Amino acid sequence: MAALFTDRTVGFYATDREKFLMKIDPLNRVSFVKPGQPFAKGGAADYVIESRQPFVVELGAEVYGLPLRVSCFPIFDDDTGEVIGTFGMVITRHNAEAVKEMATSFANGLTEISAAIQQTASSAASINASEQRLNEHIADIQQSASEIITILASIKSIADQTKMLGLNAAIEAARAGDAGRGFGVVAEEIRKLSESSKQTAEGIGKLTRIIEEKISIARESSMATVQASEEQAAASQEISASIEELLTIAQRLNELAENI
Repeated sequence: MAALFTDRTVGFYATDREKFLMKIDPLNRVSFVKPGQPFAKGGAADYVIESRQPFVVELGAEVYGLPLRVSCFPIFDDDTGEVIGTFGMVITRHNAEAVKEMATSFANGLTEISAAIQQTASSAASINASEQRLNEHIADIQQSASEIITILASIKSIADQTKMLGLNAAIEAARAGDAGRGFGVVAEEIRKLSESSKQTAEGIGKLTRIIEEKISIARESSMATVQASEEQAAASQEISASIEELLTIAQRLNELAENI
């Protein structure tokens, strides 16, 4: 029988109704079994004999130095049906405990990563909302700049018309001779003022167009940021979904470890 069970993680023992009869335990995993000595009252063998039912118990490493699963089964007399002894099996569960600990650590790590990713996704959503608002403000400023350009065009047109009126007034003043000399001075000032207004409008228009170009660049950058934050949020959601799957796997590993 010993040749059939050579796994070093498994030990076997047998009892009659009072004492241990034998054990197969190459590495002394079943240290509580001492052939020839009575088994403890209230122990696994005693319970199985009294209840006529199998008994399984999990023992932590603090009991015998290793985590063990002890299974004990009744042995019946074929003729009388009475329990004449028990057959026990002890399995070391250090591998199972290691898997369980790894699964738990794995799950804890994934939970922390998931929380960090959710925080990142939340931040990305907040950034996205802020960038959306910024993009709207930039669009409003761009619209205002376009309106300024339109107004400046009107000012330039008025300045051109004023200059023409001043020129016509100067011609009429020249025709009037000395009587129109004062009017000629006024006409000259009007032409100078219209020219100055035109130059000012052109300068403002030039600066406004530069601002408009900068706003356009800023808006493109803002839109790119919006797109990047949306992609980041989407990627975070995908990663979170993958982590949920891994958490499920870790839980399954934990359950499997319980059955080892």
